[in-house]
Amino acid sequence: MKSFKNILLVSQGLPSDSDSIGQALRLSQANNAQVKGLIVCPALSANVINSHKINTQYQDTYENALRQIVNQQIDKSRLQNHIAEVDVPLPVEVLSGEKPAVNIIKNILKHKHDLLIKDAEPLAETGEGFKAIDMTLLRKCPCPVWLNRLVHQPLDKRQVAVAIDPISSSLEENALSLRMLQLARDIANRCDYRLHILSCWEYQLESYLRNTLWIKIDQQELTTELEASRMRHREALDSLIEQSGVDGEIIIHHLQGAADAQIPEFVNEKGIDILVMGTLARTGIPGFVIGNTAENILQSIKCSLVALKPEGFESPIS
Repeated sequence: MKSFKNILLVSQGLPSDSDSIGQALRLSQANNAQVKGLIVCPALSANVINSHKINTQYQDTYENALRQIVNQQIDKSRLQNHIAEVDVPLPVEVLSGEKPAVNIIKNILKHKHDLLIKDAEPLAETGEGFKAIDMTLLRKCPCPVWLNRLVHQPLDKRQVAVAIDPISSSLEENALSLRMLQLARDIANRCDYRLHILSCWEYQLESYLRNTLWIKIDQQELTTELEASRMRHREALDSLIEQSGVDGEIIIHHLQGAADAQIPEFVNEKGIDILVMGTLARTGIPGFVIGNTAENILQSIKCSLVALKPEGFESPIS
C-alpha cells in the first residue's frame, strides 16, 4: 500500500470499537504517509442555541467535546499499536454542517487525499449493506474508500478477499483489476497472509438452451460449451494474476454463477473480514455510477470494504 501518501481518517465523534484509527496509524507508519483526522458532525441549530440562551461559543464547546472523544480514542489506539505521536502525528479538525458525505468529499478534493478510512455506518440486525452516507462516498468520492466494520479477529487472523472480473472491455478496467489485486495482496500481507481471489464465470446461454422447447441441443455439446467457457474465463483470470505480479499464498475461487449472488454468499459463509472490489461502471454522463452487479454485492455483504475506482475518475462534487 505504498501508493497511499495522504490519508484521511473520518469520524463522527462518537464512541467506536472498530479498528479504523489503528488502520490509519499503521498505514501512515508503514508508508511514511501523512494522516489527518476529520470529525464530521451536524451543526447545532439556532433553536438549540437560543433555547439555552447561550451564544455561538456553545458550538465551540460542542466541537471541542467531540475532538476530545476522538483524541482519547487515538491515544488508546497508539498504545495498542505501539505508535508514538512523534512518529505518526494525527491532527484532528472538526467540520460541522449538513450533507456530511459532500463535506467529506470536498475536504478530500481540497487537500488531495488519496485514501479515505471511515467506520461503516451501523446497520440493522442483518448487518448487510451500507447506509446513505457510505453509498454516497462509494459513488462519488474521488479516492479509494475503506469502510471498516468491527472485527473480533486479531489483525494476523483477518481474512482478505478480492473480487475480480478478468474479462475487461477497456484498458481502464484492466488497470483497475491490477490495482485491486496488488492492493489486496498488500492488505493480506498485514493480515493472515493468504489472499482469496474470487472470480465468477457464467455461460449466458445455458438457461436458454436447457429450458426452451424450440431449440434442441445435445447435452454433451452443451457440456462441451460450458467447459470451453469456463476455461476461457480461467485462462483470462490466470493471465491477469500473472500480469499483476502478486505472489505469496494465493487461493483462487473460480465460482460458477452470477457474481452478485456468488460473491456475497462466499464472503458471508467463509467469514471474510475485508473485501476489495471495484465499484463503478462508466455511463454516458460525466463521471461514473455503481454498476448493478456491484450495487447488489454491496447491499449483501457484512464485512469491511475497500472500494477502488478507475484511474481518471472525477467526482461530480466540486
